[in-house]
Amino acid sequence: MAFAAAEAILKKLAPLAAEQAGLLWSLKSDFLKLKSTVSSIRAVLLDAEKRSGENNQVQDWLDKLKQVLYDADDLLDDFSTEALLKLRRNDGNRCLNEVCLFFTRSNQLVSGLVMAHRLKAIRIKLDEIDENRRKFNLETRFQDPAAAAIKRERQTDSFVPYGFVGREEDSKKIIAMLLSSTNDEQKIEVIPILGMGGLGKTALAQCIYNDETLSTCFQLKIWICVSDNFDQALLVRKMLESITRRKLEDLDLDILKGELKKEMDNKRFLLVLDDVWNHGDYKGNWDSLMSFWLQVGAVGSKVIVTTRLGDVANYLTTKGIKPHKLKGLSEEKSWSLFKQIAFTGEVEGGESFVEIGKVIMRRCVGVPLAIRVIAGALSSKSNIIDWEIVRDKQALLDGDDERRILGTLRLSYDNLPSELKPCFVYCSLFPKDSNIDVKLLVQIWMGQGFINSIRSSSALFEVGVEYFKSLLSRFFFQEPESDQWGNVYQCKMHDLIHDVALEISSDEIMALKASDSMEGSVSFDRLRHISFDFEEKSRETWKAPQALANVTKLRTFLPMNTIYYGIDGIEEQNCEMIFSNNTRLRVLSLDGAKLESVPRSIHNLTHLRYLDLSRNPMEVLPDEITVLVNLKVLILDFCDNLGQLPRDIVKLTDLEFLSLIGCSSLKGLPLGIGRITRLRELSLFIVPPASYYSHEAVAARINELEHLDNLSGKLKIINLELVKDEAEVKVASLFRKQHLQALTLKWSTPRRDFVGRDVEVLKALEPHNNLKELDLDGYGGRSLPSWFSTSLQNLIRLTLSDLGRLEYIEDDAGQFLPCLISLRIHNCPRLVSWRSTTEIEMPQVPCLSDLRIEKCPKLVRLPHFSVGIEIFYLRNVDRKLLDQFVASLPPPSSPSRLKRLTIEGIRGLRILPQGLLPHLEFLEFLWIGNFPILTNLSPPATSQQQHLTSLQFSVLPNLREFYICNLPRMKSLPEWLQHSSNLQMLWIRRCGGLKCLPKWLPKLTALDTLDIDGCHFLSARLKSRMAEDWHKVAHIRNIEINDMTVQEDGNYVRVEEPADENQLQEQEASGREEEEEEEELFIEEEEDDDHASEGEGEEDDDHEGELEEEAEGPSLGIPSPRYILLNYINEHILLN
Repeated sequence: MAFAAAEAILKKLAPLAAEQAGLLWSLKSDFLKLKSTVSSIRAVLLDAEKRSGENNQVQDWLDKLKQVLYDADDLLDDFSTEALLKLRRNDGNRCLNEVCLFFTRSNQLVSGLVMAHRLKAIRIKLDEIDENRRKFNLETRFQDPAAAAIKRERQTDSFVPYGFVGREEDSKKIIAMLLSSTNDEQKIEVIPILGMGGLGKTALAQCIYNDETLSTCFQLKIWICVSDNFDQALLVRKMLESITRRKLEDLDLDILKGELKKEMDNKRFLLVLDDVWNHGDYKGNWDSLMSFWLQVGAVGSKVIVTTRLGDVANYLTTKGIKPHKLKGLSEEKSWSLFKQIAFTGEVEGGESFVEIGKVIMRRCVGVPLAIRVIAGALSSKSNIIDWEIVRDKQALLDGDDERRILGTLRLSYDNLPSELKPCFVYCSLFPKDSNIDVKLLVQIWMGQGFINSIRSSSALFEVGVEYFKSLLSRFFFQEPESDQWGNVYQCKMHDLIHDVALEISSDEIMALKASDSMEGSVSFDRLRHISFDFEEKSRETWKAPQALANVTKLRTFLPMNTIYYGIDGIEEQNCEMIFSNNTRLRVLSLDGAKLESVPRSIHNLTHLRYLDLSRNPMEVLPDEITVLVNLKVLILDFCDNLGQLPRDIVKLTDLEFLSLIGCSSLKGLPLGIGRITRLRELSLFIVPPASYYSHEAVAARINELEHLDNLSGKLKIINLELVKDEAEVKVASLFRKQHLQALTLKWSTPRRDFVGRDVEVLKALEPHNNLKELDLDGYGGRSLPSWFSTSLQNLIRLTLSDLGRLEYIEDDAGQFLPCLISLRIHNCPRLVSWRSTTEIEMPQVPCLSDLRIEKCPKLVRLPHFSVGIEIFYLRNVDRKLLDQFVASLPPPSSPSRLKRLTIEGIRGLRILPQGLLPHLEFLEFLWIGNFPILTNLSPPATSQQQHLTSLQFSVLPNLREFYICNLPRMKSLPEWLQHSSNLQMLWIRRCGGLKCLPKWLPKLTALDTLDIDGCHFLSARLKSRMAEDWHKVAHIRNIEINDMTVQEDGNYVRVEEPADENQLQEQEASGREEEEEEEELFIEEEEDDDHASEGEGEEDDDHEGELEEEAEGPSLGIPSPRYILLNYINEHILLN
């Protein structure tokens, strides 16, 4: 790491920078001498770092050197910062504020003397260190041979993915235990998986957890990562969050247990507790939890525990069950894994390499993690000598197997390129077992100056991503997850790898929990980076540990997990303390700190490169923030009250990321924003209102996007109706933004003026053909521009919303959007067809899998899509679209892949199309709603099906959820439903014609939830356990009728009341009147299509509004089962 630090110093001591600083203070000769000394030391650093693990004196020399290099880096930052400020003052523009006057002519002499004194002190220390290094006889090396590997990796980007290797027998054995009947003496069985770190306990548990054979055996499956804190309240909360899929506040343990009981009561569950340790009172916590599970869980429930500790496994295991001891891989499987990774790229696997490789592999004692990491390190070394060095060093490792494995992992670190080493060690800031945000990680690497790019500064982030991929390819990260564009956005780090990073970081990095005190932890004089994990912190104003006042050299202050568990604020005095004591900060996050104003003392933090002020209620940013001339990343997400940015923020010319997601109060961006040409992310651009267009304009116009050609990621442009001159839009040159992946173009609605200008504006907003996602919202033209057919060949997702005058999409014939996967069209009331004339053949969309169309009553023709559709959503459209879909279905011999189908309010539909349902073998979700005159949900049988009996004709065998809404003429549930043996949820709303439930309903043994509302006859027949139809539903665990819980987790909870016959008759009469009114309204709408279309899609959304209103949830922060259901529907159906 010292080598990387020295490289950074020399980069800052480039001749031009040294000359600028020398001109200011006449210190040019001093800078040249400093450069000479650092160059002399750097020449031996690679050898020194290599020998530091074997020689304590060399390690001590390196530690002293690093501290002096930190001081030198800070000093050079001060020089370069003042040089930049001086250049800004000489521009002839007005001075920012009185902070900029700190280095005035009267102060320059004083500040120059202070800096000269600091420079002299650093030179003396470095000269002494340079003299001491001679006694170690260090070898001179000017280049890191491992660094070339990164360049090769950038070209090949080869990566051997994680695989489940050699654990098939272990998996079969544990699955058999899970499927076996429960011990007569034990209601719940615990199966520990025991083994040393890196053996793959978690991977084995994940494989078992996801095994399809277990999907029908357990009603609940819960995964909890325990790590080093076996706290009962925390585990109960995590279990509840896992079940409800919602983040919860820290509530009293009894309240949490009460809510968890409702979710788990009498259910057979599979619970995995991953990575359990023996910290704290784990036995007492375990006994209490086990007692709770025995009370609420059903017989046959199982708990899998993974742990490294034998005493933990023996204490937790069920009587009569031995812990499953995981052993190392066999030599055959170990070698297969090793050579798969090591013999790629530069290493071809000659006889000598194979011989040495087998020796190295055997010393990994069958531990997959060690094999992967050491093989990954060797894969970039084509010189046999490098392999021999690793083999020989590995032979010197002593201790038990686990210590030797840690030593092997440390060897892998030693063989990293020098520029990757500080990046890896810095990851110890993240809590163990946490998800690491890759974008955040690369940005804070940038902030610390770890990324060395020979290209322009705007490429730093790309180089940082390559650094990450290089570490990932060496298996220093695991479990990578990719977004819809294939970019890795999240990963984890194995505990043992994290331990290595912590050990190397020594006393420079401290990762704390929010409640930790810091007392006696490390030497505060050497502490440079600190993080606080708020996952276990209760919601209260956070007070920084008192010891933090003694820390003065921080470069990183990083609170984590504030978004979910968060804090109710950071005391203002703590912010002042951080700002005043730690002026060397490079990375600062105050996300969620509840700051109503940012302390003006932030101007002290002139070294800042990364600043996150997200989720704070401040209305303005102080002008002092514009003095932070080194800032590269500024994040202001979800600052809802922020009304404007400082005008001189445009002078932060090093800025690369400006994130404004959710800043709903912003009216515009500062004039001159286009001068920040290094910007690679600008999440939001706001076309300002007319009042901003004056001779003293303060807001940027859209033409300022012209020179921001490095923009990437997502860009949202709003208020496009306010554009006054189409020529400005052409100047924006979106077609040159080749790195943009997602683009949202939004016109405000409703409106009547200036829609004619929309056509020219959209025509001028042609994007680059690399675009992956496009969202058009509120556009007022009749058609879309020609670039829609020519410039979107790589588009994956297209959304068209509120296009009130759009009549067709394109004129040209030919292949349209060949890569499109998702197409969503919402509220386009005049849209008739994809193409302007029926004479032109409809285009092919071969990759489409997600098609959703809503509130397009005139649309009758769609592009030709393939049989690969998995999600199909039709709401308030013409029935011809449904007919087209049915016609596209494959024959029953090759069933459709469709998994989710929604058909609602389709005009003209009196009966389901023939042959619709029998094709949908894989359908899991079905919603049918808003058909006042539909009487039957059984489509006519085809000629091939007519001779089959109902028992032979099984429709929708994989259906899990069935929702029926507003079918008042339907007299009975469809007969085919009795064969949907996997049905778990049945939801019936406003179906007043249903007289009773079918006799075959008890056959649906998997049915877990029944929700009935607005069905007066059914309600009467289920009013109590003595009612006529109760025996048909008694087996269903959760029943809700008219918004009242009747049965919960198998327990009848409704208070039986005598039936009021008069009231019942009134309800029935009222229900019939409502049905008649709905039917008349439906017929009127069908007779007047034009009137419906002129409403431009503003009709009410009955069930959507109902769900959204109810999905607000209870005020206590704990969702009811009903709320969870409605929120699930809202998120997965109506909003997706």
